[in-house]
Amino acid sequence: MKVVLDIETIPCDEANRSLLPKAKPPPSLVAEREGMSPEIWLEQQYRMTALDGTFGRIVCIGMLRLTNANEAKDAVLLYGNNEAEILAQFWHRMRTWNSPYLITHNGLSFDLPFIWKRSVIHHVTPSMEFRLARFRTDAIYDTMMVWANWDMRNAVSLGVLSKILGFEGKSGSGNQVFDMWSDGKLKDIAEYCFDDTYLTYGCYCRMKFITPAPPDKFVPEYVQLA
Repeated sequence: MKVVLDIETIPCDEANRSLLPKAKPPPSLVAEREGMSPEIWLEQQYRMTALDGTFGRIVCIGMLRLTNANEAKDAVLLYGNNEAEILAQFWHRMRTWNSPYLITHNGLSFDLPFIWKRSVIHHVTPSMEFRLARFRTDAIYDTMMVWANWDMRNAVSLGVLSKILGFEGKSGSGNQVFDMWSDGKLKDIAEYCFDDTYLTYGCYCRMKFITPAPPDKFVPEYVQLA
């Protein structure tokens, strides 16, 4: 079995905000040139912790399932405010699905290490090992790294790659996830994650010279966890 994977993350919680490295805003002249106040700059630095598994939090894990013959099966979106339960459910499914082949976009550098770090923090034992070795695709197919031939200087975003390969492109931006979460729009985050997961699947299919199934072939199961 194959699983296409994507996560959505938000910045650190207030309890851990004091642990963040003390960032100093740029001098006022630099801030003016960049068009932002020191307060806005500091807020941006805080929001960037959503990209750091030490501090950021997972609010959604999206998974599309394929057969080994690349036939569409279904989709599962684990989302909500209970990060520990999201991780527990994720690892349970990985065990149930017998440690599937994983397909990601930037998963080797971002999604998979992030999941592992958050699992360690929450004492959630993984049910499989992520084999994060580069220059190989026998356990994980990272569309970003394969497209770039493992050279980060040539890496492109999912939005760019999906457009280049003939898809409509992303329905939003990961920068919007924290605002959606702040507004209580958890289901919207899950739906956005489904879109990203489908685009990753589409890029994988194009790169393997396979005709992708339409999105409606993946009937999503939305599982809200607090």
